[in-house]
Amino acid sequence: MRKPIVIAFVATLALVALACSSGDDDEGAGATGDVAVEGSGEAEASADEAVPVSQPSQGGGSLPAIGPRVVQTASLALSVPRDEFETTIQRARTIATGSGGFVVSSSASQGEEARLVRGSLVVRVPERSYARVLEQLSDLGTVEAREEAGQDVSQELVDLQARIHHLEAVEARLLGFLEEADTVAAALSVQAELNQVQLELERARGRLAYLDDQVALATISLEVRERQIVVAGDGGGPWGIIDAWRAAGTGFVTVVGWIFVAAATIAPVVLLLFLAFVAARLAGWRGLASFRRPQA
Repeated sequence: MRKPIVIAFVATLALVALACSSGDDDEGAGATGDVAVEGSGEAEASADEAVPVSQPSQGGGSLPAIGPRVVQTASLALSVPRDEFETTIQRARTIATGSGGFVVSSSASQGEEARLVRGSLVVRVPERSYARVLEQLSDLGTVEAREEAGQDVSQELVDLQARIHHLEAVEARLLGFLEEADTVAAALSVQAELNQVQLELERARGRLAYLDDQVALATISLEVRERQIVVAGDGGGPWGIIDAWRAAGTGFVTVVGWIFVAAATIAPVVLLLFLAFVAARLAGWRGLASFRRPQA
């Protein structure tokens, strides 16, 4: 009774080794939907017990047909007129949410006048609305830079689905062996292999879910800044009252600064001259006193 169980267990170990080491090398399995288990001796003897990599679907195929699946990303840099930054960012938010998307992150920074003048916005929108949303965002200002990229992940999705079907079959087989194990040692051995298979299965499912999300929602990064105003006087035009006050204040601070520098430089010399003068006066007073004393 134990011999068939041992033979089936050895075949399952071969399946587990193939599942854990296949990874991204299962391109042939992803294309055909079936993996042939090759082994020697007892493993080949129990090949009729092996479970196919993927169960046939209702339509008759082993795996669902997958068309081109592309991860779309874009970056856009805009410049807008003065006092239009916050309005532009708000309109960009409305465009993204109106298309069924959402804002991932946003940031803004102030300019010299203590108001927001530049920032960024990252949005994700459904892939069917990607082109339309990108054009609408481009119309919000003057486009200074634009970059688009697409990554075809169709092959990886096929490989992941084939790998998941295979690991699910191995998991089901190991669960059956775990129920049939009649010793603690056999149960622990099967459980260890089962844990490894389930770990690989969760990794594959997580990667598949991540790629599905990246394909379903395109990512657009938007950079917005207000165009800088040319300062009056730099181009030869007349100055305004604000520019005059600013220039006068800068000049005053510069003059005061140089005065402090000069005072700090000559202060030791002035102090020495003052001490010499005081010493000379004291010496003169003492000489005059000693000159007058004999006459008295």
